[in-house]
Amino acid sequence: MSRPGKITGYIIPLLLIFLIIAIGVTLIVNRAGVVPPRIEVQETSLPLPSSDYSFPFGNVTISLSGSVDPAVYYGAKAAKKETVVRGNISDFTWIRETYLAMINDPAQDSFYSSLMATFRSIRSQQHLDDDEYLELMAVFVQSMPYESLSENPPKFPIETYVDKSGDCDDKSLLLAGLLSREGYNVSLFSFTPEAHMTVGVACPEGEYKGTGYAFIETTNLSFVGVPTDTFGDGKPLSSDPFVIRIGEGSIPYQRCSESLYLNSVVGLSEQRVEELSGSIDALKVEMDQYYQSRDAGNYNQRVPVYNDMLKSRLKYAEVHNYILEHRYDRKGTWEYVKKNLPEG
Repeated sequence: MSRPGKITGYIIPLLLIFLIIAIGVTLIVNRAGVVPPRIEVQETSLPLPSSDYSFPFGNVTISLSGSVDPAVYYGAKAAKKETVVRGNISDFTWIRETYLAMINDPAQDSFYSSLMATFRSIRSQQHLDDDEYLELMAVFVQSMPYESLSENPPKFPIETYVDKSGDCDDKSLLLAGLLSREGYNVSLFSFTPEAHMTVGVACPEGEYKGTGYAFIETTNLSFVGVPTDTFGDGKPLSSDPFVIRIGEGSIPYQRCSESLYLNSVVGLSEQRVEELSGSIDALKVEMDQYYQSRDAGNYNQRVPVYNDMLKSRLKYAEVHNYILEHRYDRKGTWEYVKKNLPEG
């Protein structure tokens, strides 16, 4: 995550010195404030990169394209990303104001409107409920390539969309902007010590660390509600996040229990494959001994047990791999696991 830049200022004209002495801290309080980045539209003849997208979702491949005004996009690219802070403003306040301003900059309204119209059309065509619609937008953002550049300040959502890539805060700002405009109760999770950012969504049975929100990782494909234990090169995510509410939406996500169950099955299946492998190896040694001693009776008794273990191990491995390979399809994966997970 690239933390937004900060510029502090206390420039006081000489003529105001005696007034400051007279009124004490009142003037400082009145001058306190946050000036976040903003987009200044720039007329340009430069062409835009292609903004056509294609990504898997459910059992289909989704294709979409939104309309982007080049003047807004290049204005966003050229915008200074530092936040000017005057007065005694807490880190949480100026960081929150920065991200809110970048998500909600009014120059991006037409971009959001165009993209939301496309998403709503897909929702209608695919007959998606509220949970599936949220998953659609989450998978769209998760499917974008992750890219982290040195000295890379946060992007405006319109930049991330056109660039088709971003780091954790870039992708999280875009997803939070989309979800909030569709009425979902969402937030940003800012993990300052680890320099990581994700999105939170209200969800029964999926609350993350007492925040009131469930966890949505944006840097890679993952089920909504499943927290990230590690990120990047294996660094643990252990701090408590700043929670930055985005919008005033009230719609929750209702499938956290399914997501968390699927995640638990990944761990269960790994454990069962390991256990069965040990049992299979031990039984094979035993069967080899019976074979060498020509004890056909005991050997034949163990053949069906051995074959059943092999089948069970293969089934657990298949379920494990299916879940990991279909994290863009919570609904279909849930149905698959219910039908194919071995008993016991």
